[in-house]
Amino acid sequence: MFTPVLIAADPPISYNHRYPDTNETAFGAGHSYNTYERGCLLRSALNCLLTLMCRIRAVNHHPIHEYRMEALTERTSDQLEKFLQNVFACEGAEGIINCLSFLFGSFALTCEGKIVACSHNFALMAGYRREELYGMNASDLIAVDFRPDLHSRLSLDVTERYSSRLLTKSGAQRHVIISPRLFSANGTKFRLAEFIDQTDVLLYQQSQVAMFHETASALTCAIEQRDPYTNGHMSRTTRLSIRIAELMTLDQKTTDLISLGSSLHDIGKISVPIEILNKPSKLEPYEWEFIKQHPEKGHRILAGVNCEKLVKDIVLLHHESQDGSGYPYGLQKDEIPLGVAIVTVADCLEAIAGVRPYRRAHSFNDAIAIMEHEAHKFHPDVFATARYLVKSGEITGTEFSAYND
Repeated sequence: MFTPVLIAADPPISYNHRYPDTNETAFGAGHSYNTYERGCLLRSALNCLLTLMCRIRAVNHHPIHEYRMEALTERTSDQLEKFLQNVFACEGAEGIINCLSFLFGSFALTCEGKIVACSHNFALMAGYRREELYGMNASDLIAVDFRPDLHSRLSLDVTERYSSRLLTKSGAQRHVIISPRLFSANGTKFRLAEFIDQTDVLLYQQSQVAMFHETASALTCAIEQRDPYTNGHMSRTTRLSIRIAELMTLDQKTTDLISLGSSLHDIGKISVPIEILNKPSKLEPYEWEFIKQHPEKGHRILAGVNCEKLVKDIVLLHHESQDGSGYPYGLQKDEIPLGVAIVTVADCLEAIAGVRPYRRAHSFNDAIAIMEHEAHKFHPDVFATARYLVKSGEITGTEFSAYND
């Protein structure tokens, strides 16, 4: 839903203010556009906007110097401002509401932070009746945590697009993108802001992400059921990876991607014969080649899945080593993404701490000691973080390993 809002700065004005030396009020004027005049104004503004849209679209196909785009944007902005000034001069605030609703959507008009006019659609979005909104502070319609940002933008006349939260009458918050624009009329400065309601889109995205995680979890469970010795390995590796990422203060998005990638990192083992996975003795060379193929097999499984590159990299590269001795490509150091290096350490730590058909389980302290003999294979910062987790005693219990108390 598109819900632009007009916010005006000084001087103060009430919704029934009559401007000096005129018969004009904020809600009306001495003259109204007829259909032909309104059509001419709208056509002029639309032509400017369509021209700008075509130019922006052309950037994807033809190189255009940045200064030419800036000049075009400035000319379009100037013509739109003149359009707004002309409408306001003839029809006041309600005229702007009526005209611009045709172009963009719905609006509210404020001066000194107080709403003096708004459209029906904006009232619906905010959950108020129109008469309830008149006289309200615009900041009262913004969630508390986002008000300092709003005040800063208003005081500095910032016109860049930004994200915020619209606070409705019921107390619910709507995720919105705001594109502000300034114009002046009769010596009064107004702020025109286009509101794009992203709430439903974000909720849909969240539901899709949740569904993807649930599907990944089900697939992980199906794979682990084939091998009782590694049952729960991927979920425990995921918990270790998340904790390492948190201690390394990675951002939430990256941490979430590491969580998803680690929960799928051994998905390629579905192609490995169960006799090889559960073999209690040393693997033959050809059997070891089967095992070494699982990262690439897993990557192929995810090839047609629409997920972030880091998730697929974790599946493909989690057996790469910092010294280049890993597989499948023998990458080293900076060639290996940090998110992958985190899963590599977590995977190795959990694997050593768990029981296998060919050996007993180890404690986490023993596991980290074993890994220290080959520390050159692991990212130094990641390994140091894993060591801290073990030495601090934070990762004891079956939450992190099925065989540690």
